[in-house]
Amino acid sequence: MEDPARDIEDVILSITSAVNPEAQKAAILRYFAPDASFRHPLCTVPSDADTPYPASQSSPSFARWTQLSRKLSPTGIATASSRETILCVYQWYRTMSPRLKVEVRKVVWDEPRMEIYVDVVQTFHIRWNPLPPAQSRLITHLNLRKVSPRSQDARPLYVIVAQEDFYHPADLLAFVLPPLVPILHFLLILGTWACVFGAWFGAVSGFWTIKRGEGDREVKLEHAGESLPTPAPGEQQTLTNGRKNRREGSGSSSSSSSGE
Repeated sequence: MEDPARDIEDVILSITSAVNPEAQKAAILRYFAPDASFRHPLCTVPSDADTPYPASQSSPSFARWTQLSRKLSPTGIATASSRETILCVYQWYRTMSPRLKVEVRKVVWDEPRMEIYVDVVQTFHIRWNPLPPAQSRLITHLNLRKVSPRSQDARPLYVIVAQEDFYHPADLLAFVLPPLVPILHFLLILGTWACVFGAWFGAVSGFWTIKRGEGDREVKLEHAGESLPTPAPGEQQTLTNGRKNRREGSGSSSSSSSGE
């Protein structure tokens, strides 16, 4: 790639929507570094370089297991490089879904860090699946590496050194079992109700509420030169009542002290 912000859409389409296996392989060999890594909710390919994953794509909870992941990886056993392993992932991707539509909606290119974020919507239909295809949305995060061009007069080229894909649970489910998406959405709504109940319980039980003596130590939410958004009517009433109750509580305490 010469201009990642401009070229990345064509790169993604050439890899995911190639017309035949030869074209797909040529795209992987052209745009991925030999030691590239790949992370997906359903599979992972650690790099065969010194670092399995770049720092910007390494999860703290997974850091202690990266070396074990590398030893268990097909790279070096069934494939010659991590790039070849990534090629197998994309070949299986096309084997599962011969009819595939990919749409790139938005591209964000962070040139100083050489990272790119892509908002993608794909229509994935598993082979021989009688159910209708469903769309799923994902965010792809790519780390790029600058390589020397073949000609001295040419612009620097960029290759993909790491890729990771992010899905919402519903989008990931739509990837494999679209009819279950409404059920998952219902469960997510139940999770929201659990949060509302938990917030109420935290307030009435005293786990998360303003305690006596804390009224004079309010957090100042508005920084100098930065105005806060206008609260909704209900939120404004809650804030007003909270301040009023704290003032009344403070006044009652002062009166009691004077009476004594």
